[in-house]
Amino acid sequence: MGKSREFDSVLDECLERLLVKGETVEQCLGSFPEYADELKPLLETALATKRASAIEPRPEFRDRARYQFHSALEGMERKRGFSIFGWQSRWATVVAVVLVLLLAGGGTVAAAGGSMPDEPLYPVKLATEQVRLVLTPSALGKAELYAKLADKRVIEIVRMAGESKPEQIERTTRRLDACLTKIADLASTQEVTPGVAMAPAAEKAPAFAEEAPLPSGRGKSGKEARIGVERRARLRATVVRYAVNHPARLRALLKTVPQSAKPALLRAITVSETGYEKALKSLD
Repeated sequence: MGKSREFDSVLDECLERLLVKGETVEQCLGSFPEYADELKPLLETALATKRASAIEPRPEFRDRARYQFHSALEGMERKRGFSIFGWQSRWATVVAVVLVLLLAGGGTVAAAGGSMPDEPLYPVKLATEQVRLVLTPSALGKAELYAKLADKRVIEIVRMAGESKPEQIERTTRRLDACLTKIADLASTQEVTPGVAMAPAAEKAPAFAEEAPLPSGRGKSGKEARIGVERRARLRATVVRYAVNHPARLRALLKTVPQSAKPALLRAITVSETGYEKALKSLD
């Protein structure tokens, strides 16, 4: 499992370098020769999609392709063991890029934003979130986004508990656990340690990219360092708030949900409490 997580991190980094920083596939493969065979088809697919997205397809093609792609994503979501964050989903990251860059119109993405795990557009929502993560260059920016996604997952669990859908609660709990684990991992990196700041967003950065990373902490001004510390402090305050509110909100549901949903809800409460505890330790 550790090797799979390492590959996922390498894939995320290469996609950022390819789609955000304009590096070539060969440069990415050269940085990680041990993963070259696995990385090459994924990166080539993402790059080809980026280039194709500059060509406006005919409306009828876009509509047909969007329908087929959404259907495929729904099928992937229903397969046992599939997780947008799991090791089986190495292609899912590239699939997400394909979806948002080529097929998903703005209206589709907007409509998917409020969808729930049992609704048809939910896979589009997950895919869009994954693209936002890929296009967020810094560890601090990703940690902030994962905190927002954790809040969304809790909202979804509450909704699924109210509708007595334990299977959906379990699936969403796994996604919540993945978000909280990512916050803890990212908060432990050198890039977001106290006193190490991020640069302001570049003028021509993509819409989802909030800031560009600086190399190894050298040459940063006092202002930039202060901004980094302040952002980390705000992230910690957000995590503290969620660490209190999310388990409490889920625990309150135990009084009203059907008995069939209680085991899954108890699991969600445990994951929430444990995950936030680890995230806060990493942010100390």
